Amino acid sequence: MRILILSTSLLATVLLSACQRPPTPNPEKPPAMARAIQQPLDRAKRVQKTVDDAAASERKAEADATQ
Repeated sequence: MRILILSTSLLATVLLSACQRPPTPNPEKPPAMARAIQQPLDRAKRVQKTVDDAAASERKAEADATQ
């Protein structure tokens, strides 16, 4: 009977010690999933800016040529 009580309390102690809070995430380093989602969006924004800049310079060159 003592062995059962001792083993049960030992098992409960081991299980409770394994149930710790996960560490808080570092705000400077986002999780991998967030980076995987954000990287293509950032790349698309950079490409859009490049396209917009090229279109603006083309319009400016056309306006300069017609004057």
